[in-house]
Amino acid sequence: MTKYPQVTRAAQQPRKRTAPPGKRATPHAGTRVVTSVGARGAALANTRGLDYPLIAILATMLALGLVMVYSASFIQAGATFFLRQLLWVALSIGILLITINVPYRFWQQMAIPIMLIALVLLVAVLIFGDEVNYAQRTLFNGRVQPSEIAKLAVVIYVAAWVASRGKQLADVEGGLIPFAILMGLVAALLVMEPSFSVAIITLTIGVSIFFMGGGDIKQLLIVGAIGSVVLLLLLWQSDYGFARIRDWWRALSDPTHASYDITTSMRMLNRGFRISFGTDPSEWMDKWAIPLLWSDYLFLNIGHDLGFIGTIAVVGLFAAFGYRSLGIALNAPDQFSGLTAIGITTWILAQAVVHISTSLALIPATGQPLPFMSYGGSSMVSSMAAIGLLLSISRASSERKAPYAHFAFGWGNRGSRLPDSGRSQRPETNGPAKRKSAGGRGQESGVRGQRAGGKGQETAARRQARKPRGRTNKASRNTGGR
Repeated sequence: MTKYPQVTRAAQQPRKRTAPPGKRATPHAGTRVVTSVGARGAALANTRGLDYPLIAILATMLALGLVMVYSASFIQAGATFFLRQLLWVALSIGILLITINVPYRFWQQMAIPIMLIALVLLVAVLIFGDEVNYAQRTLFNGRVQPSEIAKLAVVIYVAAWVASRGKQLADVEGGLIPFAILMGLVAALLVMEPSFSVAIITLTIGVSIFFMGGGDIKQLLIVGAIGSVVLLLLLWQSDYGFARIRDWWRALSDPTHASYDITTSMRMLNRGFRISFGTDPSEWMDKWAIPLLWSDYLFLNIGHDLGFIGTIAVVGLFAAFGYRSLGIALNAPDQFSGLTAIGITTWILAQAVVHISTSLALIPATGQPLPFMSYGGSSMVSSMAAIGLLLSISRASSERKAPYAHFAFGWGNRGSRLPDSGRSQRPETNGPAKRKSAGGRGQESGVRGQRAGGKGQETAARRQARKPRGRTNKASRNTGGR
């Protein structure tokens, strides 16, 4: 496999087409003639294997998110949040283009430095972070959120680490204990902010990569049970987290004593079965009452403005994203790229599920943005960088001759549940077919050997036939001379 995708031979040279009898062949028959620079670049891009359906899904999410951010914030801030989000989207698209053109193996080599930077930022936010609503989650006046960077760092580092362990991943000492120490450290730093929802999402990302890399399911269940008990104890001891759980539980048991945010959000959803875009003045107060509607509750605003059809469309977009990204993971060139694609898919879908569940009051308030749509710079930049890495893997996968990679879902499989680079190049054959192909190759080699032996015997015969002639002539000449 080459380091960079190469233009196919068909794109480099026109394909010659033979003309029917009696007709003259045109010089460029059957080929597409590129006349402009833009068309030339488009033709070149088509050969690079980018997942264009995934790009279309992403563009739809970004456009819809900008409209919904403006709809949710124009009452309080006019176009301020919309213009800021537009700036973040433009910056994120630039980062997306950069990460697409960087070979994915570069991130595998930089896994340790990226993880160290993320850990340093998680420690720095606890010391120098901006305190907002009894939590320290951001740096530089809210411009940088280290927890979002930590998600991407966990994806890259855990995928690289799991790919390097091989079958040792199923062992307790070589796989489970180092993995538990790393994820426990990251989760502890996130809980100290506090940010329980990000800690749960990050743990979900790491566990999915560890499992698909060949981790033992029994060991994961045991560690997961212990980790869940520890998180519940920490939530019980945390005033911040326990208050959110208490308000949510009151809303379920007695809606009349629910918090104002939950009551208002439920009223907005009840009104949201028709398309309104907030044009009714009587509904503006509900939008104004819910805090951070443009970020933490954007799905709620989508349901209010676009109704049930709009919410189903958003869920469908994320389902289509999961389908396309899972396809990239299935056809990944090697184990690291496949595990990275699995981690990114888990990250985006898990965060979307948490945000939607929060908006529907199915779980306590978490403050997680809706990927690619909610207002927020750090979340947008990190998510788009992850998609750039995903598209880079997709482009590298297109260089393979055929997509034979597949998951090996088997509870007894102690190896990787993703194929390695050797398996992904050609299909595996076993049984009689494999022996038959091996026998065919052996017979072909035997025939070639017989042909080579025949040629050798023929050459030796010719040499032997020539030698007597030369000696006889020489002898006759000597005799005649005497």
